[in-house]
Amino acid sequence: MIPDLSACSCNSIAEDWPRTKFRILANPHLVLLALLVFSFYLGSAEASFTGIRFSANSLEYETVRMQAVRAQLATDGAVEIFLHDVSILEETLDLVDISVIGTLQQATFGEGGVKILAELQTGVFNGVFEYSQGPDATSIVLTLPDHDLLQLGDWPVLPAQWGWLKAGLMDAELRYHEVGDAPPDLTLELNLSGLGFDSPDGRFAGDSLALDLELTAPWDQWSAPLIHGSLTSGELLLEDFYRNFGKGEIQFALRPSWNDDSLQIRSFSLTDQSSVSIEGKAGLDFDGGEDPWRVEISSLELNFPGAYDRYMEPMAAAMTLDGLGVTGKVTWNGEWDGGDFQSGDLTVSDLSVVDTRRNRFAFTGLDARMRPGDHTFNSRLNWRGLLLGRINLGSGELALDSEPGTFAIVRPLVLDVLGGRLELKELSVLLPGRSENAGGEPDIRLKADIDNLDMEQLTLAFGWPEFSGKISGHIPGVSLDEGVLDIEGKILFNVFDGLLSLEDLRIERAFGVLPSLAANVEAVGLDLEQLTGTFSFGQISGRVDGYIRDLRMLDWKPVAFDAWFGTPEGQKGSRDISRKAVNHLTTLGGGRATTALTGPVMKLFSNFSYKELGLGCRMQNNVCDIRGVSEDDVSVLIMEGAGVPKITIRAFNRRVDWPQLMAQLLAASEGESIKIGD
Repeated sequence: MIPDLSACSCNSIAEDWPRTKFRILANPHLVLLALLVFSFYLGSAEASFTGIRFSANSLEYETVRMQAVRAQLATDGAVEIFLHDVSILEETLDLVDISVIGTLQQATFGEGGVKILAELQTGVFNGVFEYSQGPDATSIVLTLPDHDLLQLGDWPVLPAQWGWLKAGLMDAELRYHEVGDAPPDLTLELNLSGLGFDSPDGRFAGDSLALDLELTAPWDQWSAPLIHGSLTSGELLLEDFYRNFGKGEIQFALRPSWNDDSLQIRSFSLTDQSSVSIEGKAGLDFDGGEDPWRVEISSLELNFPGAYDRYMEPMAAAMTLDGLGVTGKVTWNGEWDGGDFQSGDLTVSDLSVVDTRRNRFAFTGLDARMRPGDHTFNSRLNWRGLLLGRINLGSGELALDSEPGTFAIVRPLVLDVLGGRLELKELSVLLPGRSENAGGEPDIRLKADIDNLDMEQLTLAFGWPEFSGKISGHIPGVSLDEGVLDIEGKILFNVFDGLLSLEDLRIERAFGVLPSLAANVEAVGLDLEQLTGTFSFGQISGRVDGYIRDLRMLDWKPVAFDAWFGTPEGQKGSRDISRKAVNHLTTLGGGRATTALTGPVMKLFSNFSYKELGLGCRMQNNVCDIRGVSEDDVSVLIMEGAGVPKITIRAFNRRVDWPQLMAQLLAASEGESIKIGD
C-alpha cells in the first residue's frame, strides 16, 4: 500500500496544512530530493522501498517556488514527479507541466550521511541523479550523456535563435555543492560536438564545432554565471569574422546575462595559443538591426603571424589584403567602445607587413609607442624599410601628436626617394569609429612637396616607357576617406622645363581589385626636345601645350580620355624636326609626307623646319579618334612645314586602334620602325 502524505503532519511542514502550501525549512534543495529522502525513513535502506504518494499546491525553498506538485515512489523504486510551474528569483520560467520518471537504484541512510542514486527522465532528457549529504556538506550531481540538441527544439526556455541549429550532440553534468553556512555553488559542464547552425540571413554560421563549457555561480547569482570554455574544432562565421578552429583551439571566459531581445556579456577574456589575447565586454541584440554587436575592449595583444592568419586575413580578403606576410607584435590597453578609441597605451614591436602575393607594398621593422591624449608623453613611430610598388622610401621616424582616435605628425618628414626628396609637410590619420568618421576605414590627410625626383627611375617603377629629366612639385592636400583618395586643388609639377598640373584626381581601390583613377591634366610650355629625347622617336624642337581631360583608368590602364598637344599660339618662328621624327609622325598618321624623303636632294637634309604641329586623340572603347591642326574631307593636318624643303604631314586614318597605337609608340621608343595601315 502506498501511503498518502496529503494528510500527514511533520515538523518540516508549516502548521497551515489545510492549504496544502508547504514551505520547506530544512535543507532539501529540490522537490525530487525531498521525496526521495522520505523513503529513507519509511523504507529499507538498500533492498526495497516503502511506497509514497505526495501532492501540494505549492512548494517553496528560498528563491525557488514550484506549483501543483505531485510525486510518487513505488516499492520497486519507480519514481514519478509532476510539476505545473517553476519560478526562480520571483521570475516565472516558461517551464510548464514538467513530468519526471525514473528508477531509484540506491538509497542509504546512516550516521555518516545520506546517499541516493537514481536514473531519471523528463521529456527528451535522461540521465543519472546522485545525491550525498554529510555532516557539513551536501552535493547533488545530475549527469546527462549523449543528447541530440535538435530534440530540444520545443523546450520553451530556449530563445528563437535556437531554430538556427542544424546539428549537434551534448554531454552535460550539473553539480550543486553546499558546505556549512556558505552560499551553495552551482556548476554546469557542457560538452558540445558536431555543432552546426546557420542564421536565415547568412551572417552567422558554424559547422562541426566542438565546444567545452563550464558555467559556475553561487545559487542566488545563477542568472549571471561565470563561463569558462574552449573551441577545439570546426568553423565559425560571425558576419565578417571567420575562423577554422582545426588550426588550434581558442580558450575564453565570460560572464553573460540574456533576455528575449539581447545577450549582454559583462566581461570576457579570450586567448588563442598566444596569438591573440583580448579582454573587454560586449552585447548582441536579437532584433535584426544593422549593427547587432556592441564591443568594448580594454586590453588587446596580437602576435603575428598567428593573429593575421587566424583572424585578420579572412576579413582583409574583402580589401584584397589577403596573402600578406606579417610578423611582430602589437599590444594595447585602454578604452575602446564600438570602434571609438577613448584612451589607451599602444605599443608596436618590430612589425613587418609584406604583400608577398601581389607585390604592391611592404614595410619592415615598424616600432611605435603612443598614448592618445597624453601630451606629456612623446608618441613616436619609426621603421627600417618602406616600399610602395617598386618605389623604395627607405627608413624613417615620426614624432606624433596623438588624441584618442587620431594622430598627426609634429614636424615634417623628409624621405630620400627616386634620386630626389619627398617632404611630408602635414600628415593626419583619423581612425575608424570616430563620430566625424562613421566609415570602416581610416581617414588620411596629407600635404607634401616633391623635389628633383628622377623621371627615369619613376617611369621604371611604374613600368612606363622611360622618361629622362627631373620632376618637382607641390601637393596641396590629399585625403583618403572611405577608401577613396582625393586631391584637394591642383598638383603642380615642373617637368620637361614646363609646367604640368594635375587636378580632380580621384583613386578608388588603390590596393584592391580593379583600381580606378579619374583626373584632368594640363600642360604648359613643355620642351619638345627634352620630351622626344626621352624616346627614340626622333628630335623635335620647340614648345608644346596640351591637356588630357576626363581621363579614366581601370587597373591602371586608360579606358577613356580626351587629349591634345600642339604648338602654343604665342610661339614665333620656325622649329626643327628630324628626318626620323618626320617618318614616325607620318606613319602614325597613316599617310605620307607631301615631298618624298627618299629623293636625291632630300637625302641631303637630316632636319626640317615646321611652323605648327598638333595631335589630338579622343579615346573610347579602345578606339582613338585622331584630330590635328586642321582638317579637310579626307585628312587631318598634323604638321605644317616651313622653309625649304617644306614638309607637311597629314593623317588619313582618323580612327586608330588604341592598343595598336600604344604598341607602335612603344616600338618607336625602342628605336624600331612603325607602320599603321592606310
